[in-house]
Amino acid sequence: MPIFLLVVAAATAVARGSLLCPATCTATVDGSSWPCRYYQNDCKVNITSLDPSRVVDLNVAVINPYVGGLGDLMSQVEPAIAMAVQDIEDSSFLPGYRLNAHLAATRAAVAAMTTGVTKHVVLSDSCSAACEAVNDALRHFNVLQVGPGCISVSLSDSERYPYFTRMAPSFRFNVISLYDLFRYLGFHRVGTIYGYRSINNLAKDLFIEMMASDNAAGNYSWTHLYSHRVEFIEDATAAVEKAASKDSRINFVALYEAEGSMLLCQAYKKNLLTPDFNWFVAAGWWNQNYILLNANTANSPCTADELHRASYGIIASDRGPMLNTPQFHSLSGRRLDDLYSEYTNECESFANGKGVCNYQWAGYFYDGMWLIASVLHSFLINQNRSINEFGTEQSVQSLNALSEQVDFNGQTGRVRQFNAVNPKTTPPSYGDRDGIVLLRQATGPPESAFVHLAFRTEDGLDFKTSIKWSSTELTKMVACSGATCDFANGWVPSDRTDACPAGQVWSLQEGCLPCSPGHFASLGMSQCEACAPGRFSSTDGAAACSPCTPGTFAMVQRSSNCHDCPEGTYSESVEATQCRRCPIGTYAPSKGLQQCTSCPQDRETAFEGATSEDMCVCSFGQRLEGGSCILCDVTEICDGSRVIGHRPNNQQWLTTLDVAGSQRALSQMIAKEFFLIALKIEKDDQQLNSVMSLFSSRLTAMMNGDEGLNIIAAPDQAVTAALGLVMDVWVLLKPVLVDQTSKMLNAADLDITTAGQVAEQTTALRTASQGVVDALTDAASSAGAHLNGLLVDIAGRQRMLIQELCKDALIVALGASVVTTKASLQRVATLFETTHDSLIFGITAVGIPELRKVCSMHQMQEVSYYYRQVRPYLREITNGRTSVESSMIAVRVAPSINSLTTPLFQAMGAAVRLFVNDTGTCEALGTISESELMALTNGIAVARLGLADAIRHYM
Repeated sequence: MPIFLLVVAAATAVARGSLLCPATCTATVDGSSWPCRYYQNDCKVNITSLDPSRVVDLNVAVINPYVGGLGDLMSQVEPAIAMAVQDIEDSSFLPGYRLNAHLAATRAAVAAMTTGVTKHVVLSDSCSAACEAVNDALRHFNVLQVGPGCISVSLSDSERYPYFTRMAPSFRFNVISLYDLFRYLGFHRVGTIYGYRSINNLAKDLFIEMMASDNAAGNYSWTHLYSHRVEFIEDATAAVEKAASKDSRINFVALYEAEGSMLLCQAYKKNLLTPDFNWFVAAGWWNQNYILLNANTANSPCTADELHRASYGIIASDRGPMLNTPQFHSLSGRRLDDLYSEYTNECESFANGKGVCNYQWAGYFYDGMWLIASVLHSFLINQNRSINEFGTEQSVQSLNALSEQVDFNGQTGRVRQFNAVNPKTTPPSYGDRDGIVLLRQATGPPESAFVHLAFRTEDGLDFKTSIKWSSTELTKMVACSGATCDFANGWVPSDRTDACPAGQVWSLQEGCLPCSPGHFASLGMSQCEACAPGRFSSTDGAAACSPCTPGTFAMVQRSSNCHDCPEGTYSESVEATQCRRCPIGTYAPSKGLQQCTSCPQDRETAFEGATSEDMCVCSFGQRLEGGSCILCDVTEICDGSRVIGHRPNNQQWLTTLDVAGSQRALSQMIAKEFFLIALKIEKDDQQLNSVMSLFSSRLTAMMNGDEGLNIIAAPDQAVTAALGLVMDVWVLLKPVLVDQTSKMLNAADLDITTAGQVAEQTTALRTASQGVVDALTDAASSAGAHLNGLLVDIAGRQRMLIQELCKDALIVALGASVVTTKASLQRVATLFETTHDSLIFGITAVGIPELRKVCSMHQMQEVSYYYRQVRPYLREITNGRTSVESSMIAVRVAPSINSLTTPLFQAMGAAVRLFVNDTGTCEALGTISESELMALTNGIAVARLGLADAIRHYM
């Protein structure tokens, strides 16, 4: 069933059971019930003095509440309605017609239209929601609706709510009035609080829109601090806390009195009170005795005195009251103060003198009846239309158009609709009414809190009394009268604090903001400053930074705390920015110490920053026994007060030195294998990976030692540093090799730049590896090892030169740096040859003995054999007349050089092992012939001629 039909059914049921108005009314000072004025008259207002010439009835349904949020409003305004119908009866308006007022409660709205005499116009209602519902219902009846108290802006939408004429200005003017007052008083920083009802939200939105418009146009500068919705007590608490946190001292409030009282109670509990914090209310329905009505309730758990204190000074905008001035009503012709007095007498006389008056509402009912009379007069008399036309769509359209043309000075100010004249608001308010908005201030007692502060009309503010901001500080006020206020001698609350407390700085948007940890602000500072190194602030809102105490430090600015000095360090002063390491001979076993502890006698630490007594050790070469330091045995290696090992023997030194020398060769073998893949001579990376893996494992073995391989760990710092340098080069080179090899195996060609980089880096790897050999040779000598380190080194270097020969040939084949690489190839070949001879015949000047052991001589003959196979290819490359020719030759001979250098390398490796340890027993002694021995001897004689040149490589 449609909503309208449901309403009709319900209203009809109400009408059948009772009259449209109640039998008893409660518009009394004590809330007691008394017989209603017009119940016995079928809810029709009596006209005490009838004009017999008026014979045709015009019936107005006056629909308003007798109970609810507004209380018994109808009983309070009935005297004004009665005055209006009597004044119309006595006037020249509507000759021949009598205007009757038929009363009905809001809940019986439809029944009022469907029972009794025909109703030609409706005067309803005082609540916007009720106005909207009644308007929906009245579409069925085609009658004009005049709303005496509805203030929702939505009712200005003539398509949604047709044939509606408002008597009370919409809430827009409540908002505009406070907006004007804020600008008049010079407020710029404002917070907004609004309720859960649509009208509250719309009021807040309008105010924010007006501020934004000013800011955009540059007319006035506003800072909107926050917006908070209030429905429950927790919301009110949060809103007050938000106002405090933002230093929002001027607050626009769109709340009805229940939620408003809830907010004010929380403001009292949080001590946000006038004159420092001020609340401006843009909403109706705040009764004079709202303090007594809401005190000591669940949502406002404050006493009446507490709520009165929180309320003092608040300013509320509302519909203008019934005027009590000597001006004349332009339709009735009566003085406004006479009307005011008559209304007062009539409403107070109800219930044997207990009646309650409502000056906020009564004038709108009086003027509403007169607006209806004026419209009907124009329709029936001026336009000579017939009463029989009522109830048609054409008639209601005409009546609505006539209502828009009404313009008179009434009991509530100027009555006119903005549909017919230019609107006076920004944004425009078409469908709104011109009139008076009352500004009230809560400076009265709890039972009647509000006094009339000012009227706001299209002409501006008209003050009726001075603005008082404090109940105790009487000087905090502004004397106002008429359109002016004495600001020169008055006091107006500021929209911001005068000065932030120490530890806080001012922000226009946020108010006083506490400095964050690590910062501070003394009184009067405009911005927070960082704590200096050595100082800290650990909480928000620090007025100063605290110094770090001894044993702690703060290294950087903005420290929120000082750190304990770590173990091994100390700080003996305040404001330390760093801790000092414990000197040699002392230690700090825990954090946060102001001084270090000395080591026991005869012991000291080997470094600064020791963290325990265990680090207090004997001198190098001593060990701790029975609490005393004693010398270690010559076979022991002592460090840190204990035996950490035993000295290596000659064989371990020789093996380690041999491995170190082989790393030089492996560095060049890596390059060779890489370039073999680049030249497509090798089809996979198996051999390259094997060589790279061997290089890595041997490097690790030399750094950490490998008992199984008889390799000693780096014996001193020099060897450790040399190995570290090798590692630095290797970790950069290895990923390049892996990446480029993967690309080449996937059909990519090696570019010349990359080839040059690999050549350069493998050379650097060889140089670093040579540094390890040199450092090991020195370490062995220092340790007293008995070995010919130079001989082993030189013999081992030959393995490297073999690989370098092949590498250079391959680089030439690739066409990379051909000129310089050919020169290198020539140099390496010459060095290999002269060194080969020197190993056989010796160079006494540099400590290389003549080779006399037959096994070693035989093995060197095998090296000579293979080298003689390689040498022609090398010379062919170096003898190329141009770089291109040399590259072409290298491409052709590279496979042969590669295949020959492998057995050459193996033969040289075997020779190196014999140089290290030739026991005199070898297979060659049993098979060598006399002629072979002679040939070997003759070769030695010829080779002696080159010794003089060879010496220069070792001097």
